[in-house]
Amino acid sequence: MADERSDTSKRDDILKNCNNKVDAKVPDDVKYDDVDKIPITTTTTKNALITRQLGECEAYPHCIKISIIGTRKVGMACAIAILMKRIASEVCLIDQNLDKASAEAEDIQHAGIFLGCPLVIGTSALQSISDIYKIKDSTVIIIAACERKSGEELIVKRNIEVFKKIIPTIAKLACKAVLLVVTQPIDVMSYITWKLSKFPSNRVLGTGTLLDSCRFQDLLSRKLGLARTSINCISIGAQGDTSGTFQHLLFYTVPIWSSVHVAGTKIRDINPQMGEADDPEKWRDISEAVNKTSERGKGPSCWALGFCTAEIVDAIVRNTKAVLPVSTYIHSCTHGTDKDVYMSVPCVLGREGVCAMVRQKLNDREKTAIQRCADSIRGVLRECGILRESSDVEE
Repeated sequence: MADERSDTSKRDDILKNCNNKVDAKVPDDVKYDDVDKIPITTTTTKNALITRQLGECEAYPHCIKISIIGTRKVGMACAIAILMKRIASEVCLIDQNLDKASAEAEDIQHAGIFLGCPLVIGTSALQSISDIYKIKDSTVIIIAACERKSGEELIVKRNIEVFKKIIPTIAKLACKAVLLVVTQPIDVMSYITWKLSKFPSNRVLGTGTLLDSCRFQDLLSRKLGLARTSINCISIGAQGDTSGTFQHLLFYTVPIWSSVHVAGTKIRDINPQMGEADDPEKWRDISEAVNKTSERGKGPSCWALGFCTAEIVDAIVRNTKAVLPVSTYIHSCTHGTDKDVYMSVPCVLGREGVCAMVRQKLNDREKTAIQRCADSIRGVLRECGILRESSDVEE
């Protein structure tokens, strides 16, 4: 009977109609190729080359999607660093300028064979809900929007207005993602992102002082003449690139000299004055250099920040429980007495973001510096009308 014809008979009918240049009506039960939308029974180069052994397969069965909001220097540095480490199987670039986001994605996609063949797509954050919908199922969303240009003044209130537009939508579409903030000032914008997203604080973090700690380690290695991997040191507090942003508030990173050690030997045991103002060897100059990295020539740091971001994403995606200094919500920690603030401290990172914080033994001078730093961050939040004890940010 006609209803019981084999797939071979149906295929022959389709081919006959195609050869006679007659529009063929394909039966409803004939499956289509996912890419070319051609019936799989039709003879094509692809179907002649590939013989299916199974049914339809997922193109990316072990998908790790990373979305990046903002495709200027920092956003693209994050994308390249993540792809070079082969952390993600899919990267979604989102920008207000759809053409730029799509062009950047296509540019990378063309060289994907050298990056583990990831899927890289570009879309707009503001064109339509269908565009921003592509962030759905993201494991980590990196927020690098509102990147300032070289010499441009950082306007926090302008950044807040942009975040009010995008963060609530991101939170609804990617409700299980970890939000990683790269936008300056990182500690302030991390707090604002947390408030707007209504996520648990462990799933909202900033890159914080990881870059400052790397600078601290690099400068120490140069002066000591040792490999950077042999020096254990850390900077906490506020991210150093915001230094001088607010003339009446001091934002700076705090290098913890009391914990610097090489092969288990604390340097302070050898030189108790190390890092102090009266140190004849002037190690304190390193602290100032960490906080005053010049923007001359290329503007704000992008490549170093991109690789730091990739390191944080790697720890989250692979659940490594690595300890890195990132900006997190301080609520029951010995770092300072004023708890309601986002600030950088050593954190254990895993699949859910910040799993725990590592308590540190700080001397009195370091505790005072950390408290001043927390007060400065809170001062900006207070100016913007955003503090935990106040009402939520208006959406």
